[in-house]
Amino acid sequence: MIACLTCLLLALAVPPGISVTPERPSEERAVLTLEQRLDERLAALAEAASESQGEAIADEVRSIWRQSGGATASLLLDRAEQAIAERDLETAERAYAHLRILEPDFAEGWMAAGQLAMARGDWSFALDALTQAVNLEPRRFDAYALLGRTLERASEPAAALIAYEEALRVHPWHPQARQARARLENQLAGRAL
Repeated sequence: MIACLTCLLLALAVPPGISVTPERPSEERAVLTLEQRLDERLAALAEAASESQGEAIADEVRSIWRQSGGATASLLLDRAEQAIAERDLETAERAYAHLRILEPDFAEGWMAAGQLAMARGDWSFALDALTQAVNLEPRRFDAYALLGRTLERASEPAAALIAYEEALRVHPWHPQARQARARLENQLAGRAL
């Protein structure tokens, strides 16, 4: 009763047209969708001023990508990661296979499957999975970097260089892609002589 009376007194004490709570700009009031947040963070990543700032933003981007698949995808990713931690690669591979069947347009599932294939030495499937990941999400800098490694393994340095450059187009501070690009540029320059 006292709270209601206090609110009533406050309402009467404030002149019309003046709000007790400050208005927030319309941009702050609007809730960003996951895709809008991703676009915003990727734009910030492209403008990062240092490697540490770039990696912090890249971690946020990876988190958004992971969230974009829904509850089932998250569960399967968690199960696969737990299996990998326990060195049970068969279970991890099955979880990723189920994920690709249930959510074939989820780039994160293809990315994770590609990483596991690389760890297992299945370079052919790694190439297919990582290519699918970048087809589904052309801004997957991490997939481009791994695609570059896979192409290097396949003795395709020119194609690997292109993949590293794509990774760096999205994430200019990507440490592995920067090192690999420099190494391949030197290697390809040496061949040209």
